Amino acid sequence: METIENISEIKQIEKKKTKSVGFHSVKWIVFVLFAVYAISLIIPFVWMLINSFKTQSDFFNGSVWGFPKQWEGLNFYEVLTYTVTTVGGYEESVFEMILWSLLTTVLGTFVNVFLSAVVAYVLVNYKFPGRNLIYGVAIFTMVTPIVGTLPAQVNMMEMLHLDDSLIGVLFLYSGCFGFNFIMLYSAFSSISWSYAEAAGMDGASRFGIFFKIMLPMAKGPIIACCILQAITLWNDYSTPYLFMPSHYTLAVGLNELQGEFTGKGNYPMMFASFIVALIPVLILYSCFQKKIIENTNAGGLKG
Repeated sequence: METIENISEIKQIEKKKTKSVGFHSVKWIVFVLFAVYAISLIIPFVWMLINSFKTQSDFFNGSVWGFPKQWEGLNFYEVLTYTVTTVGGYEESVFEMILWSLLTTVLGTFVNVFLSAVVAYVLVNYKFPGRNLIYGVAIFTMVTPIVGTLPAQVNMMEMLHLDDSLIGVLFLYSGCFGFNFIMLYSAFSSISWSYAEAAGMDGASRFGIFFKIMLPMAKGPIIACCILQAITLWNDYSTPYLFMPSHYTLAVGLNELQGEFTGKGNYPMMFASFIVALIPVLILYSCFQKKIIENTNAGGLKG
């Protein structure tokens, strides 16, 4: 009997070793595949960064895969001071486009996330007729093609005299039915209402409960929504292009710059302009990558 038991134990150990070896093999194969995929994404950006430091003659006369003969940041300075004429007839430099992008991104992010938080909080914690219908409409708007609503948006903005203005762009950014609403709806659903009841017994008003208790408790998801919304608005092209043509944001201006630099054959300048547009987004995402992943995962699980 002891011999049979020993043999069975040996077989079980061998099976575990085989499974362990198979698991590690699969893990390394997956790692290699993802590493190759990551490298394939990084190579174009590295190539673009290297060529952005070249002169025009160096780019065409030398190897496009080689390093520049002399590393200079002159292209970046020229890009920042380069001016284009907007549809409204204004002369704007790339530096001014960056300022417009910062203005629309910061204000648009604040408006969108704040209104999304207000709507999500009310729908979660207050019962009233049509509450479920509003939530259903929010889900429906996420799957509705945006292109189909553009003619109606254009007519509405002209009727309200909000076209070609920063106020009009912020008005469109204030739409609070989207990913941020779903994210914050999940976040507020996971917060116990007993905190609000305790604060109400201590004399806190409804606004005080929202601003001093609920918003701080949902700080993580709100920060994640702000970062993702800021990246989205920084890269937004269609809304500023259609509804603020007199003043270009960087995303809109890059289209004009690409046409001008390509027409002149100045590809290093074009690459430098792309790098200028990418740097803020890369810095923002690199600094808050962990917080974004933690809070988006938590929001999805708690909802």
